[in-house]
Amino acid sequence: MPLASNADNIRYYGTGRAYAGEVGGASFDDLGELENMNFALTVTTEKLKSTRNAARATIIEKETERDGVLTFGLREMTNENLKMTLLGSAINTDNQAASFVYQDEVGAEADVALEDDLYVDLGKLNVFITKLTGTITGTLAAGDTVTGDTSTATGDIAYMAAGYIELVNVSGTFQADEEVYETQGTNYITPTGIETLEDVVVTDAAGTTRREQGDDYSLDPDYGYIRKLSAGAIIDTDVISYDYEAVTRSYIWGMSAGSVERKLIFVSDKDDNGVRQRWTFHKVNILLNGEFPLIGEGASVLAVTGTVLKDTDQASGQEYYKVETM
Repeated sequence: MPLASNADNIRYYGTGRAYAGEVGGASFDDLGELENMNFALTVTTEKLKSTRNAARATIIEKETERDGVLTFGLREMTNENLKMTLLGSAINTDNQAASFVYQDEVGAEADVALEDDLYVDLGKLNVFITKLTGTITGTLAAGDTVTGDTSTATGDIAYMAAGYIELVNVSGTFQADEEVYETQGTNYITPTGIETLEDVVVTDAAGTTRREQGDDYSLDPDYGYIRKLSAGAIIDTDVISYDYEAVTRSYIWGMSAGSVERKLIFVSDKDDNGVRQRWTFHKVNILLNGEFPLIGEGASVLAVTGTVLKDTDQASGQEYYKVETM
């Protein structure tokens, strides 16, 4: 009779889910997609060797230490995952409401004087302006508020030149070929083109001389950094105007917390090959282990090592972890 094997007892290409919560708690965060999850149990011993002959054979071996270690890679950069692995004490909220800056000094947000070829922080994310191109009738100037006669959209002129105006504090949506007026029927532009530009309007204090992106300054519109170019003409008294979008944002202060301890639970997927299992680690000390790639190819993964600690709140003999098979 041939020897029998049972493939149902073999976990192959294991999949599952992992959860983390407060030690002793009953509610947990889903850790999301993991690159891997491994558990290692290491037993360290000391050996007593005989002194009766040159072979010095081992006559006693005693266990001195046991170490349980979890290693896993977090792919999902959730606030809770970052707080846990980067040793943050809290998740703080600092949402950016949509608004505008109008004819403010360029370095006002950072309260700094501009220096050649160095960036300053505007303090806002996702900055932009609106440009209307078309025929101007009458007189329009920086400082005027204009209104679309059909759309009823409004905006403030940050700069005006022949054939176009640049607006901030825009509310509503302008329409092509409508009269966008300061004084209806007298001072207006009839736009044939309407553009949202990843730019800011920088002018002299009078609003009559426009500084140009690429010649006078460079800009990171996503994160609101502006740099005065040494070959350009920007001076400290120049003013800046732009709109900025609403942005939901939060932050942690990394390494502000002491050691981070979590209760970790791994459950295998019920459709995975092999027996169903649930591993419950009562108390795990979480450590970021190795490099976290901020720039590089492929997914950024937080490589985590967790040391399994003794949870003295558990019953005797049950202080470390539990493995259930279903």
